[in-house]
Amino acid sequence: MRLRMVVEWSKGSPLRYAWKEEGLQLVGEEEPAPVNYGLIPGLINPADGEEVDAVYLGHPLPPGTWAEGNLLGMVWLADGDHKLLLGEGPGLEDLPSLLAWFAPARRPTLLGPREAQAWVEELQGLQDRYLGAMLGLAVGDALGAQVEFRPKGSFPLVAGMEGGGPHHLPPGAWTDDTSMALCLAESLLERGFDPQDQMERYLRWYREGYLSAKGYPLGIGNATRRALERFARTRDPFCGDEEGAGNGPLMRLAPLVLAYRQSPGLLDLAHLSARTTHGAREALEATAVLAWLLKGALEGVPKEELLEMKPLLSWELHPAVRRVVEGSFWHEPKEGSGYAPATLEAALYAFATTSSFQEGMLRAVNLGGDADTVGAVYGQLAGAYHGKKAIPDAWLKPLFLRERIEALALDLLRASRRPALP
Repeated sequence: MRLRMVVEWSKGSPLRYAWKEEGLQLVGEEEPAPVNYGLIPGLINPADGEEVDAVYLGHPLPPGTWAEGNLLGMVWLADGDHKLLLGEGPGLEDLPSLLAWFAPARRPTLLGPREAQAWVEELQGLQDRYLGAMLGLAVGDALGAQVEFRPKGSFPLVAGMEGGGPHHLPPGAWTDDTSMALCLAESLLERGFDPQDQMERYLRWYREGYLSAKGYPLGIGNATRRALERFARTRDPFCGDEEGAGNGPLMRLAPLVLAYRQSPGLLDLAHLSARTTHGAREALEATAVLAWLLKGALEGVPKEELLEMKPLLSWELHPAVRRVVEGSFWHEPKEGSGYAPATLEAALYAFATTSSFQEGMLRAVNLGGDADTVGAVYGQLAGAYHGKKAIPDAWLKPLFLRERIEALALDLLRASRRPALP
């Protein structure tokens, strides 16, 4: 495996720099470095939320140099910090001074290239799945919006990103599903889990068209509308009413799971996130089931194990949700429904009965009905399972605010080490 790093601290120099987007910034003077020290831009270690550190073995390289080399191994440290070793040869003359550079309490351990490559591939896979979950949500929303509200079988089958639909969208533009997901992502990153702030941002979208593809709240559901109008009057963040059994909490869920997948309170947070706009038991439970599935997909659980949902069979569930958990999704739905359990069922049908992101997405959105949300829910799950690399480039290229969506996904990966509650 070959990797590319940028040098921040030159071998033999006391001058230490830090790499920022705009270039190098001098940090200060320290003990001269025994190796060329730097980082691998774009490869994130969720253990600390920072780019992975690396050293380049061999002759000194000036700060700011981009150095590409073979992955020779890594130094594993007891405090959770790790340094990849790059170079063109063994570089053995640098290793004793490098290991001696670390404090004994950090217990530096030298690992070989096989272990190092496995660790890098695990990080790359997790990062790809994070990107896939957020991009998949938006892609599914945009594709499904082309046939939203149209009965199954009443339209030419969706085959690509063409735009149109009831909102007359350009190719790659999306509706309320992605707008609310981005509002939630920004809230989680800036405020942690704060339902009041989540509702403030949703209200801004509803009133001002914030993070909308067309400047106004495209496709807002009745339950969400009622909840936001109630919040505007009362400032109570939990405004979902008992009649709110729709799929609104499912369509925007991915950012929450991306931020808190390591939290033991994840499913409780999913319930609370749903309650801001929906209050029906089946909507809350369907949201928790999707959160469980998304967590497993992000962590690389095999599809067969995910779909068995064995731990969920012991839950006390609303009958409509229980039917889904017990496997009703293996049968083709009549249409893409806006009822939360039915949306989950339709998305799982597309996921369970196909082997690629593209095939499943087309199966999901061509169910018609509430096609944008079925596509968004499928896209979250299939994107988290297959990763960004599985999403066709022809669907990604025109995607509205693609760069912002990707940046939020990576920021959520950085934030995923954070405790669940303030």
